Amino acid sequence: MNKYGLCVKILIVDDSLATLEIVRRSLACFGYRHLSIEKTASAEQALEMIENWHPEIVLTDWHMPGKNGLELIQEITARQFPVKVAMITTVDEPARIQQALDAGASFVLTKPFDDSELHRYLLPLVQGAEESEKALDDVVEVQKELALPKLEWMEKLLKRQIHNELVLHRIRTQSFDESKLPGMLAVYQDEENQRPRAAMVLDLYAVCVFAAANQNIPVTTLQQAVRERVVGKEMFDTCERILADASVTFLDSVSHKSLRLKQVSFINEAFAKLEALYDRPADKRIDFSCELWHLAQGKVLIVGF
Repeated sequence: MNKYGLCVKILIVDDSLATLEIVRRSLACFGYRHLSIEKTASAEQALEMIENWHPEIVLTDWHMPGKNGLELIQEITARQFPVKVAMITTVDEPARIQQALDAGASFVLTKPFDDSELHRYLLPLVQGAEESEKALDDVVEVQKELALPKLEWMEKLLKRQIHNELVLHRIRTQSFDESKLPGMLAVYQDEENQRPRAAMVLDLYAVCVFAAANQNIPVTTLQQAVRERVVGKEMFDTCERILADASVTFLDSVSHKSLRLKQVSFINEAFAKLEALYDRPADKRIDFSCELWHLAQGKVLIVGF
């Protein structure tokens, strides 16, 4: 388990040792959840591991000695194992891909592939909207002054963490629309009762601005994230660190203690509680932009509860 999310178990099934290692390495740089990864070269052993190890996700090849990948998917479905299954294969014929999808595959990814392709397909399986919704399950209205940060405090901290030429500006109240997706949601909680007290939502451009704090991430990688609408492990980890550090600016006016980061999640689809954040009244929110000279303007929403 990592600091802000549960571990997800993934089983890779392929009779090629080289492919097993390629897929394992690609999963190892997946930034959105901590993954526990196991490998096996046969469908028969995969079924045993599903029974005993209980993975949440199985990624299988199609062509293997003995039981093939399609038969594995069919058996998983027939035995009603509580596991999501997908296929990584050289098969690229539309009819056969549809056959795998009809059998229960969540997706079929054709080899060769790059990391961003696998991550894009995998993200909905490991982190659906329900995870981000759960982070907001315990929200209650606190009848005290909200623990919203002052924008000048936030700017001072982010200048120190990201770049001294970073500029924040208040903007008009944002409404929810598709430009907010994908993005990142951070939920902050009161340490004493562990209830959410604030949430911060970053659009993809703001994610890139925050990720610029890591000087090892080239601008081309940030630009690629915008084009492909998915971010890599380094970008996610950097944003998570910045968002955790930002918790000191959320000060409870009664206890005089800072909030603590409860959870960070990458959001790639809308859900009711996310849209509701954008409907909050003006006195319970802060809307601002964040800008660096070499990146597009990002937009951020902070809401207090």
